[in-house]
Amino acid sequence: MPAPDAPAALTPSIWSAVPTLIVDGLFPFLTYELLRRYTGVSEVMALGIGAIFPAAKGLIDFTHRKHVDIIGAIVLVGIGVSIASLLVSASPRLFLIRESFVTGAVGLLALTSFLWKRPMLFYVGRQFSTGNDPAAVAHFNQLWERAEARRVFRLLTAVWAFGWLGEFGLRIVMVLTLSVPQVLLLSPFVFNGITFGLIAWTLAYVRRQQRYHRGNAADDTPAA
Repeated sequence: MPAPDAPAALTPSIWSAVPTLIVDGLFPFLTYELLRRYTGVSEVMALGIGAIFPAAKGLIDFTHRKHVDIIGAIVLVGIGVSIASLLVSASPRLFLIRESFVTGAVGLLALTSFLWKRPMLFYVGRQFSTGNDPAAVAHFNQLWERAEARRVFRLLTAVWAFGWLGEFGLRIVMVLTLSVPQVLLLSPFVFNGITFGLIAWTLAYVRRQQRYHRGNAADDTPAA
């Protein structure tokens, strides 16, 4: 089987990602909201119960398919950091920083992934693009044989890692230098802007790589 087209494979399949998004994202969110709204359990307990879903999915994937659910792992890191921050202090300013503890932790995780066999964005792209179908996963893994794909995934991982860490650092600066009302007012615009900026850059970069790849392929096609 030929290696898949590298830039094209970077474009995620929404339908293949739906089960992952439901189990790793929607279920923990709904569990937290329903428990907090209707049972009055603590935030720590609600977060812990919500973590059961991505943890169970990750265990099943690792046991049956011999691979790690990277999206679930990221969610679990975020839940763990949120629980830890709740247990450490009830300070209003720490509470304002808490939202970026997750992005800071994920940014560090992305940086450490350069010590893994492949960087984190490779595994994220694979999970979104293949839906963990074994045949599709094996096909996607062939991308790593291409120097172009290795460069792309490393760059994507580096940009997102420093973007997440930058957001964390910026929130700390804002919390330490601005009043609580000012932080509450500005945070949605600043941090959503960072996230949307990273997404927009990623989509533009992937599309540029796709055009470049198609242009090279056309140049390499012999004339009739």
